[in-house]
Amino acid sequence: MPDYSELDRQSLERIASFFKVFAEPTRLAILQLLRKGPASVNDLVAALSTSQANVSKQLKTLHAADLLNREPRGTQVIYSISEPIVFDLCELVCSKLNRRARAEAAVVYEI
Repeated sequence: MPDYSELDRQSLERIASFFKVFAEPTRLAILQLLRKGPASVNDLVAALSTSQANVSKQLKTLHAADLLNREPRGTQVIYSISEPIVFDLCELVCSKLNRRARAEAAVVYEI
């Protein structure tokens, strides 16, 4: 197993850049939708109630991070998840947030 305690600055910057991909709610919503299966830009626009330009911009970012596959089909492009690790990361973060929420709720009810 690699020793991540001794990463150089360039490696740390690449890791930070990867995590920035998850810092936009629309990107997370796209990943959530694509978890159910491949979808076109039009499908995603309809499901997200946002502009086609915004969805396309977010898809470009996710694709550039190697998280999505793009498959041209006629006049449409179909997107799918290429790196399922994104769901492991999301589950870790959700678990952490749920633990915090439960701890805060316990404190509120003790008053």
